[in-house]
Amino acid sequence: MSKTEKLIVAFLLANIALAGALHFFPPVKPAVADAKSESVYIPASPHSEAVSNNSVSTPIALPSDTLSDYSLEQFRQWARRDPKAAWDRALKEPDGDRRVEMLGELCFQMAEDGDPARAVTLADNLHLTDHGTLANLEQQWAQKDLPAAREWAVVKPDGDEKNELLKRVAYVWASADPENAARFVVEKMSPGHAQTEAAISVLHQWALRDFEGAKAWVELFPDSAIRERAINELAGVREYSLATASQEASQGKSSRTQ
Repeated sequence: MSKTEKLIVAFLLANIALAGALHFFPPVKPAVADAKSESVYIPASPHSEAVSNNSVSTPIALPSDTLSDYSLEQFRQWARRDPKAAWDRALKEPDGDRRVEMLGELCFQMAEDGDPARAVTLADNLHLTDHGTLANLEQQWAQKDLPAAREWAVVKPDGDEKNELLKRVAYVWASADPENAARFVVEKMSPGHAQTEAAISVLHQWALRDFEGAKAWVELFPDSAIRERAINELAGVREYSLATASQEASQGKSSRTQ
């Protein structure tokens, strides 16, 4: 086992022990500014100006003063035709789930159109953390530009939201470099459920790329619930790999006999 892997294990075990102590203390939620007092840059054109949530223009081609009778799919189609008007209308919507859903749809559309970094920034400014909106956007950003997404998430205030963002970064990172992703999980994430899930996710991808290396890492874990989970994860990967190899062998044999 390399020195790096031993270091990862040492950090992980220390964090697991600390997680038990922190379990009795509820997380402190950071103060949240009033989203309506902020300015949001509407992605209509290169000439777009900042639009305040307190003063939004009347959107064009709006079929009604309220969108309560329209589905999100209809709103999505309308936003494709006129994103500036859609942003104006979404920001005008009263606080509530409907407003959050509309703004989330617009941020996802922006990410799909090739600008996940800006989508994450907008979602963060608008506090779109419910239903995994911000975390999902962060994952899309990491898939496009891992270093930038990672640096943005690392400097967020400590807490559950940051841990969820870092978990998404680790998931993307592990697909190409699971060893460094594992180090990231144990060094940058605080103890808790998200860190445990991130460690198992990284382990899974590590095992797919280098089963023996992942197995050696797990063998250093002391007896604990996470060690049992890790062992079961390895067993699942092994079973999947054997089944896939058997299927490929059968298909190869069948093609040769035809």
